[in-house]
Amino acid sequence: MRAMRIGALDLGSNSFHLIVADVRADGAFEIIHRQKEIVRIGERTLTGGVIPPDVFRRAQDALRGFKQIGERLACDAFIAVATSAIREAVNGGDFVRAVRDDLGIEVQVVRGDEEARLIYLGARAALDFKNGPGLIIDIGGGSMEVIVADARECYYTRSLKLGVLRLSEAFVAHDPIEAAERTRLIAHIHQTLDPVAAKVHALGFSFVALTSGTAHSVAALSEGRSSGSAGDGPKRLRRADAQAVADLVCKLPTAERMKLRGLDLRRADTIVPGAVLVATLMEVFGGEALLCDRALREGIIADYVSKHRSGLTIEEEVPDLRRRSVLSLARRCRSPEVHCFHVAGLARSLFRQLEALHKLDEKDLELLEFSSLLHDVGMLIGSSRHHKHAHYLITNDELRGLSPDEVRIIACVARYHRKATPKKEHEEFARLSDKQKNRVTRMAALLRIADGLDRSHRGVIKAVRCRDRGRTVEITLFTSGDCELELWGARRKADLFTGTFDRKLEFLVQPALSDDDGDSDASSAPSLPRLTGTEH
Repeated sequence: MRAMRIGALDLGSNSFHLIVADVRADGAFEIIHRQKEIVRIGERTLTGGVIPPDVFRRAQDALRGFKQIGERLACDAFIAVATSAIREAVNGGDFVRAVRDDLGIEVQVVRGDEEARLIYLGARAALDFKNGPGLIIDIGGGSMEVIVADARECYYTRSLKLGVLRLSEAFVAHDPIEAAERTRLIAHIHQTLDPVAAKVHALGFSFVALTSGTAHSVAALSEGRSSGSAGDGPKRLRRADAQAVADLVCKLPTAERMKLRGLDLRRADTIVPGAVLVATLMEVFGGEALLCDRALREGIIADYVSKHRSGLTIEEEVPDLRRRSVLSLARRCRSPEVHCFHVAGLARSLFRQLEALHKLDEKDLELLEFSSLLHDVGMLIGSSRHHKHAHYLITNDELRGLSPDEVRIIACVARYHRKATPKKEHEEFARLSDKQKNRVTRMAALLRIADGLDRSHRGVIKAVRCRDRGRTVEITLFTSGDCELELWGARRKADLFTGTFDRKLEFLVQPALSDDDGDSDASSAPSLPRLTGTEH
């Protein structure tokens, strides 16, 4: 069963990639869609330091198309990571803000070491480390990541400014490349790479893996040369074949390179520095390299899975998106789940039995339940002001499926489950409309009573029966043990209920007996509803 569908966006300097994956609760995922656009946001950006207006627009248009694909495939989450070109651009922040404001996509701009870590997470699942650590190299448009790692961890990462787009703009001025330009290019690669190579050799590695589109293009060209046709590309690339491809593409002008079997036409210009770089890498690090088809974007998925494992479990348990979002936040904040579900059950029972008094509707009942489930999330930050912390956490979380107004109401009801009652001078309460204030006050009045009735967190109140007697609401508590603490808690929190509904509260206590005990009154007591996700 599919637990969650995630869209991962890799905003590289040369190309933008989207993968959409179905993730199971055990963390395994299956990629169901891939999309690539050669955007070249690094074009003139890597050398000039500013994303030009036309490139800016081109990149936005590509992301708009990716966003539409994600929506069509019903992605539950959309994660975007930007690398060197956007990271280095003076207006990279402007681009990130524009994408957020215009498309609703939050882009995380990562440093080189974080980029390397994500590449490792993506490649790890496709590589065999049984003979020891491996050397993983990813060639991008703006940078090249060098990683020494095994199946457990990274031992060394380094980000080098050896991306193919950067090298093309800096060293290739003629078509085809002149011999002197190629010599300068190779010298620059060695100057940048050799100090890192010395450290990598000192650490040791059992194999070399190349993860980039550039490396796969060189491999595909090698296959095209040897067999006369381009297939899926070999799983390994030999140094001699890489050198032969570099020699070939350096002799040909762009028009002739575009006729080569196995070459993506969109890489016809950058394949020259790319092939030279791959050949030089294999000269420095060994005679053969593995081709790995997993890298940064798969790493984005793997990283998300590792950080949201509890939420993935909820995806299978709870089909409703709104309730699932609430439960995910509660679990991420390590909220006391048994207590919160019990309070939600009490609140729901109070709501149902007092509908003629509070005059709230079914939508309000759902929001009251959500507030009950989240009322203690603020304990993650601290206990003394946890009601206020709860308001902050709820309003600043992405509760998918809930409108901004609904989130504000849930946060306010949770905020008023203890301490002060709603007041017009409270900033978060003052922002609500008059109708919303009325709803929040009534729901909070019920939540305060429900929370008080589980003061000990022992679930001793098994059911409640409510009777509105005009000037007093009589609440009979059916208990499984001593409930003095619960009575104290409920009476202490009765102020908002009394002030809102102009009713005093009277609590009666009866043992909660089973049907076999023969007490008809007790056995006919209303039972608390079993809410999705509870295990008590």
